[in-house]
Amino acid sequence: MKMRLLILTCGILISAGCAHQNLTLVTRGPSPAYTIVRPANASASQKYAAEELQAYTEQLTGAKIPIVTDDGPLPARAILIGETRYTTRLLGGNSNVAALGDDGFRIKVAPPHLIILGGPVRGTLYGVYEILERFAGCRWFTTWHSVIPRIDTFTIPVIDETQRPAFAMREPFWFDFFDGNLAARNKCNGNSMRLTEKHGDRIRFGGGLFVHTFNTLCPPDEFFDKHPEYFSEINGKRVKEHSQLCLTNPEVLKIVTERLLARIRKDPTARLFSVSQNDWHNFCTCPSCKAIDDREESHAGTLINFVNQVAEAVEKEFPNIWIETLAYQYTRKPPKTVRPRHNVVPRLCTIECDFAQPLDRSAFEQNKKFVDEIQKWSAITDKLYVWDYTTNFRTYIGPFPNVLALQGNVKFFRDNHVVGLFEQGAYQGRHGDFAELKAWLLAKWLWNPELPAEPLIKDFFDGYYGVAAPLVRQYFDEVHSFHTNTAVNPLRIFEDTKNPTIPDNFYVRAVELWQKAEQAVKDSPVHTYNVRMGSLPVLFAHLERLPPFDEIKVWVTKDPQHYGVPQEHRNIATEILARFNEAKNIRISEGSERHEQILARVKALANPPPLPSAQASAIVEDTVLSLGQRGTWGDTVKDPLAEDGSAMKLFNTHYEWCTTLPFSRVAFDPGVKYRLRMRVRVEKETGKNGDAFWAGVYDSKNKKGCGGVERKTSAVEDGYAWYDVAEWVPERDHYFWIGPGRFDKKGGATSAIKALYIDKLKIDRLD
Repeated sequence: MKMRLLILTCGILISAGCAHQNLTLVTRGPSPAYTIVRPANASASQKYAAEELQAYTEQLTGAKIPIVTDDGPLPARAILIGETRYTTRLLGGNSNVAALGDDGFRIKVAPPHLIILGGPVRGTLYGVYEILERFAGCRWFTTWHSVIPRIDTFTIPVIDETQRPAFAMREPFWFDFFDGNLAARNKCNGNSMRLTEKHGDRIRFGGGLFVHTFNTLCPPDEFFDKHPEYFSEINGKRVKEHSQLCLTNPEVLKIVTERLLARIRKDPTARLFSVSQNDWHNFCTCPSCKAIDDREESHAGTLINFVNQVAEAVEKEFPNIWIETLAYQYTRKPPKTVRPRHNVVPRLCTIECDFAQPLDRSAFEQNKKFVDEIQKWSAITDKLYVWDYTTNFRTYIGPFPNVLALQGNVKFFRDNHVVGLFEQGAYQGRHGDFAELKAWLLAKWLWNPELPAEPLIKDFFDGYYGVAAPLVRQYFDEVHSFHTNTAVNPLRIFEDTKNPTIPDNFYVRAVELWQKAEQAVKDSPVHTYNVRMGSLPVLFAHLERLPPFDEIKVWVTKDPQHYGVPQEHRNIATEILARFNEAKNIRISEGSERHEQILARVKALANPPPLPSAQASAIVEDTVLSLGQRGTWGDTVKDPLAEDGSAMKLFNTHYEWCTTLPFSRVAFDPGVKYRLRMRVRVEKETGKNGDAFWAGVYDSKNKKGCGGVERKTSAVEDGYAWYDVAEWVPERDHYFWIGPGRFDKKGGATSAIKALYIDKLKIDRLD
């Protein structure tokens, strides 16, 4: 690293001290004096490098530099791309292109020629992009916004500089950076990017095996019924659902190895294949597994021991393949004595950490633990990968002020010998919180973590936001000033936008600031779009901080206007939807259900239906009720005995208050007494007498009941019947609840019913 920085410094000093020897490659107007020369046997990426240099030079200056191959004479003034037949001579007899690896490059001015030396994989292409970015001012911020300035002369200073990346695998896992052109122009080469042959291809996981692969290689649906011993033993019992593998079972080793090899044979050009734990806990505690884990003082003991055996078998047939596995959650602590084989790649995950400050500077306890563990892993392997987290997966479009921690984290990983870095961001859509800035900065620092942060951030803000940059920067600086006490209040990757660490009044000011920013760029459509999308997290957070307004499902009031959507809610929701409609591909949350719920809520606030007329009575169908643990505690079913043919069926396996109706979703008149009734049917167990159901109204604020009803099976009618639940004065913190009748779950008696069916509720004013 010190040598690379020395080379970089020397190159800059030469540039500054010898300006009179600069090469002017192109001048606007005259025909170009220079010619691009590439090898006659150039790789696809080297051909593309020549084409990119030609195309961007024409955009910059209006002049089109010709391209020739090196099977002719050397032009008087040449830009040599890749290792041409002239390159070694011009470099004094030693090009040493092999030392640059797949991605490294050397840029040397050998007047009157410019040499961009790199290997056939990606290095030559990266060298071209370095020239265009550094000396011509080209910037590729996003797929829709690049900055390609108009210049009169394209000049290169005298320079001799070699660059190699800090990480062999560099992956900003953000939606926009999946684009192959954007990724290549910012020197990224990971598995998920759409990098083709012209970009130098990806560093690829093969066979469809990319993390959490236990169930893929040894499926429980295929093996568990006949061989439960292949899967985790938990509390003395083999488990099928949410299980891991029994990693000391020789048959499991045989199955996983054979199936992995079969996939490698079908996809032998991939570099990595994953043999890794499923995305949950439940490790095996059988005596054999426990003995190894106890000895190694970590559950990574059985994991690495198992993966080592798989990797040993793979190496015999495929010596260049690496087997990746996760050091994740319960396996993150390294084993005491077992060491990963040379073709095993452990990948640590930072999922539990604080991200307001760099990992090694945060006072959060999980950060201290992670720092200790990665240092121990780096001492036992030279092939360490990291899965890092750089967004709020709960709400992509909520403010997540982690930018100032990114560079420190990348440096920390580099210093602990990480060779592959996967930076997971908002990968399902655009315009998460500063998404474009974060992805671009990460791309820069994955190549060179020493690039100073402030010039990069200013460069992005000026190019991406135009004249609005100072206003956006004012917001950026303030939103990053709140998370200071990380020991008590860390910034986690499932952050609640309502977290009071960032105060409500900040968002009021922030909305106004972004409005000013939008006004400042009103004459620039591209900057207007960028500002409008950048303001989305502020609008969303402001909406979340307004007094809660739940969608009304039940109307039983003389004053429906009292429950209309407040104008401020409507205005902000309308602005949010406008941005959704402009962008088309915004994702709110990683979870699809949460995404749909929030989107539906915003739409309902922006475009509420007409208010109903006043009414003193309301029917509440079963489909309006909430149900906890759907599929486990109950479900909505067809029931010909129900008046509308539908009912909520509650199973007899529990007696929880699983079905509810919160009165925050009921439009009622404050201070007035109401009656609540329910129409239910009990399917009884033959010959048993016991509790049929219990129901009531509960005051969650004051933690007390407001009335209720219980019935034994002997006291309920056959078929559906109406039952009074409560007469009371409702408040917003009250909710109706119902559950199957209580029974002794621990032994002896069981439920006296087969099921409980809820057809509907009826709510009446009593004044």
